Amino acid sequence: MKEEKPFRMEKDYDFQNDSLFMYVTDEYEYKESVELGDNIILDFDDDDVPVAIEILDAAKVLNVEKFSLQNLKSLNMEISIEEDSITIEAKFKVLLHQKELDAPISLEVPNDLNLPQIQTEFALA
Repeated sequence: MKEEKPFRMEKDYDFQNDSLFMYVTDEYEYKESVELGDNIILDFDDDDVPVAIEILDAAKVLNVEKFSLQNLKSLNMEISIEEDSITIEAKFKVLLHQKELDAPISLEVPNDLNLPQIQTEFALA
């Protein structure tokens, strides 16, 4: 399995549409987007490396208030693509009433697109 260095990410939260978009800060050539279950879209570069993730209806998916996503404090995420599955394990930290709360995502879907095997980590810059 190909293993990549950890990537630093930036975030963009659209409050009105409740869409959270996080993308790597390094330059890359976009190749394609893949919808992973409900409300999660993963973008890949020319080398089939995940480079961005978008969460639609983010407050609902993360089970937090929309305004708390404007105060996203940290993100640690691991994406693992195996021969038969794609797994995302993410831990978001949001600020609510001056208190940090964890908002995790754990998702595993079939690798129906036969994406190459890779494991990579992301963190907010």
